[in-house]
Amino acid sequence: MPIIKNKVQLNERITFVEMKPNDGPEPGEVEEREVFSCWCYIKGNTIRDIKTDLGTIFEGTVNFIIRYQQQAPITNKMKIRFRNKLYNIVTINEDSSEKDFTVVMGKLG
Repeated sequence: MPIIKNKVQLNERITFVEMKPNDGPEPGEVEEREVFSCWCYIKGNTIRDIKTDLGTIFEGTVNFIIRYQQQAPITNKMKIRFRNKLYNIVTINEDSSEKDFTVVMGKLG
């Protein structure tokens, strides 16, 4: 991932949480447990990225860049808590060749 190499300041805290179906009459999910927390870098989208992502699943996503090796594996069933908001995990891009960083794309929802 050459675009982030040597330019990353892991200065934001995020938490990965597991969800469970709501037991009450309301549909939806509630937090079951925190899996782990880690430091991340939030990569801002450029105008070009925003134009390219319009009308796709990636529209409105946030790129959370974290260290490659974490306390637990990350799955799409988890959510990311960042600044008291929950983000669905859209995709997970691991840098398996250099094992430096993982980019987790999240979307409010």
